[in-house]
Amino acid sequence: MSRNGILYRIIKNIGLLLFYLAAWQALSMLVGSSLLLPSPLDAGKSLLKILQDPLSWQDIGNTFLRLLAGFLLGTAAGILLAAITARSRFLRWLLNPLRLLIKATPVMSFVLLLLVSVVSNWVPVIVAAIMVAPLLWATTEQAILSLDPKLTEIGKVYLSPIQRLMHVELPQMLPQITASAVTALGFAWKAVITAEVLSLPRFAIGNRMYLSKLYLDTADTLAWTVWIVTLALLMEWLLKRITERGKNNDRDS
Repeated sequence: MSRNGILYRIIKNIGLLLFYLAAWQALSMLVGSSLLLPSPLDAGKSLLKILQDPLSWQDIGNTFLRLLAGFLLGTAAGILLAAITARSRFLRWLLNPLRLLIKATPVMSFVLLLLVSVVSNWVPVIVAAIMVAPLLWATTEQAILSLDPKLTEIGKVYLSPIQRLMHVELPQMLPQITASAVTALGFAWKAVITAEVLSLPRFAIGNRMYLSKLYLDTADTLAWTVWIVTLALLMEWLLKRITERGKNNDRDS
């Protein structure tokens, strides 16, 4: 992309941001209550306060680690289950209701059930994994079942199982799995924050949001929400970049 194109995109995005900030300010003035809807300036002050507080960074770091652990655990479980059910029609029939049940169950139900027997620090991790696994399971299973049989047969003749997986099967499955992983990451964020608000681990963004609600500090709640959205978008961008780089490396090789 040319320098003018990059500059145009930056200006356009800044203009879009200013538009939404102006709309937020207008709506806040219309409501006329900082308790119901604080202004962007009030939320900005709370955001600056969070940035200057060392304990806030500890909360952010712990929540991020819980998210990462839950996402990776759920991804691994989903792909493993997909590999099993894709090879067996009976297991696919047997386990499909379980997958549908997990997808239909509210996050709150899992949190309340886990709080009985699991330490609060681990509840968000397990809940995130439970939310991620069915998405990766369904997508990976469909990707395996959609593999081109002709390419697979040729790979069996000329390649080892590992080579066939890396050079024949993965390139076909990766676009679907990547798209599902990006979607699952958004679900994982929501699941982790919800679980933290309900389970109240010691250092967590969800804990800070609960305290904001307790003290009726709506500006602080909005500031933490900005943090959550920013981190979620950043992780989604990083995941896309990593997968795109992996695809480019495969093409080069």
